[in-house]
Amino acid sequence: MKNLSLLNKLLYILNILLVFLWVFAFLAPYINPQTFAFGAVLAIGYPLLLGLHLFFVVYWLIRFNKVIYLSLTVLLLSYLFSVAVFQTKSKFKALAKDLSFSIISYNTQSFYYLGGSKEQVQNVKSKLAHFINQENATIVCLQEARSGFHSSLNYSYKSIFGSNQIYSSYEIVSSEKIKFNESTTNVSAFADIVLNYDTVRIYNLHLESLHLGNSDYKLLKEWEDGNSEQEVKSQTQEISKKISKASSKRVQQVNTILTSIENSPYPTVLCGDFNDVAQSYIYRKLTTNHTDAFLASGKGFGATFRQLLIPFRIDFILFPNIWAAYNFEVLETKLSDHQAIRCDVEIN
Repeated sequence: MKNLSLLNKLLYILNILLVFLWVFAFLAPYINPQTFAFGAVLAIGYPLLLGLHLFFVVYWLIRFNKVIYLSLTVLLLSYLFSVAVFQTKSKFKALAKDLSFSIISYNTQSFYYLGGSKEQVQNVKSKLAHFINQENATIVCLQEARSGFHSSLNYSYKSIFGSNQIYSSYEIVSSEKIKFNESTTNVSAFADIVLNYDTVRIYNLHLESLHLGNSDYKLLKEWEDGNSEQEVKSQTQEISKKISKASSKRVQQVNTILTSIENSPYPTVLCGDFNDVAQSYIYRKLTTNHTDAFLASGKGFGATFRQLLIPFRIDFILFPNIWAAYNFEVLETKLSDHQAIRCDVEIN
C-alpha cells in the first residue's frame, strides 16, 4: 500500500469498497430481503460488480501489483459458488416427441411495444400471433397478454386468467389462478396438462414488478448533466425503496407458490417473468428442486430484458431436477420490452 502512487492508493480503496459491496451481493441469495433489503438491491448489479473486479484484475496485473489478490479472489469465489452469469456451451439435441415437449415463456408488455394507439397495439398483436404460431411450441406461457388474444393463436387448449395465459397442444385438464395474500397487479397461475399420458403442472409466474416510472428508467438508462446531485440522490433512494418493497413482496408470493408446488400431485415446471435476477433469494428458493433451463442448455448471457444500461436475465424456465432440458434460446424477435425464451424439456 505504501509503495502505491496517490492514484493507485485511491483505486485500491475503491477496490476494497467494491469487495464489500460484492460480499453483500454474493450473499443475497441466502438473505431474506424482508430482513435485509440492501443485498437484494446490490444483487441486481451483480454482473456489473463482477465486471469492475475483472477490470481491477487486469489493471493490477499490468501494474504487477500484488493487490490483485482482492479482485482475483472475488472472481474465483463467484465462479465456484455463484449462479453463472455467462454460459460458454449450449446443449442441442433432437428429442423424441413422445418423451419431450417444447415450451415458450414471453412477457408481451400488453402489446404496447410500438406505442399505445389502437393501431399500434393491433399491429403488435398481429405480429405476436404470427411469431407464436410460427414457433409451434407445445406449450406457450404468456404474461401481460391482452384479452381476446386466444382467437389469434393455433392452440386447441388454453388457460386464461386475465393477462396470464397458457396455451397447449395437449389437453389442459384443470387450471387455477394463484391467490396471494397481498394485493398485486400481476397474475400467476398454473395449468395441469396431459402430455402423452403423463400429467405435468405448468406454472406461469409473473412476480411483483418494480413499478418504475419514466423518470426512473431515464435515470437508469442515461446520465443527464442537468440533474443536480440532490435530485440524483433523491431519485436513486426512491428507486432503491421500490426495489426493496418489490423484493419483499416477491418473497411472500414465492412462499405461496412453494406451498402450491409441495401440494401438487404432478411434476412441476415453473416459467415466467420473475422480475428478479438469478443472484437473488427468490431464485434460490424456486430452484431448490428445479433446474434452470438456461444453465442446463443455454449459451451467452441469456439476457431477456435489455431496456436499461445493463441487460438482465429475469425470465426463466425451471424444470424438475431429474428431467433434462436442451436447445434453450433467447428468441431475438423484438415485440416487447422482454424477449421470449424457449427450450425443449425431456421427461425422465
